[in-house]
Amino acid sequence: MNELLKSKKFKIAAGVVGSFILALVIFGAGVSVGIHKARFSYRFGENYEKNFMGPRPGGPMGGPRGFFRDMEGRDFRNGHGISGNIISITDNTIVIKDQENKEISIAVTDKTVIKDNRNDIKIADLAQDEKIVVIGKPGDNGVINADLIRVFNNDQKNNNPANN
Repeated sequence: MNELLKSKKFKIAAGVVGSFILALVIFGAGVSVGIHKARFSYRFGENYEKNFMGPRPGGPMGGPRGFFRDMEGRDFRNGHGISGNIISITDNTIVIKDQENKEISIAVTDKTVIKDNRNDIKIADLAQDEKIVVIGKPGDNGVINADLIRVFNNDQKNNNPANN
């Protein structure tokens, strides 16, 4: 038995088996990390608006509504992004109504990225009453200068055969 343990073939076989086990452990760790990332992405997508907008007042972490509003004289959660339904579209301006029924003007430039799912679209492809999320910087005039506009999935739009 002692000779078998000291033989060159046994050492090679043990090295191959050890390498295989190590590769399986590394592969398992990679699969575990991948599953964790996929679950996180899936859950983030389910709650996209809540994650984007932040917790609503009165929720588990909402706190008093006036606290955030007093910080800058506007809704703190809307400092760099807003969501709502499109009221009107002109050449380079979109007016939306947010969840609090406030009308907000969005300035669109050539650098603004507009996405519907994975597709890049133009301002002319947007329609009234579509729900959008806008990420941008508020200007001194109260208009949000849009960097990114994303169209929310609308079940009626997606199930309409005329749109397919």
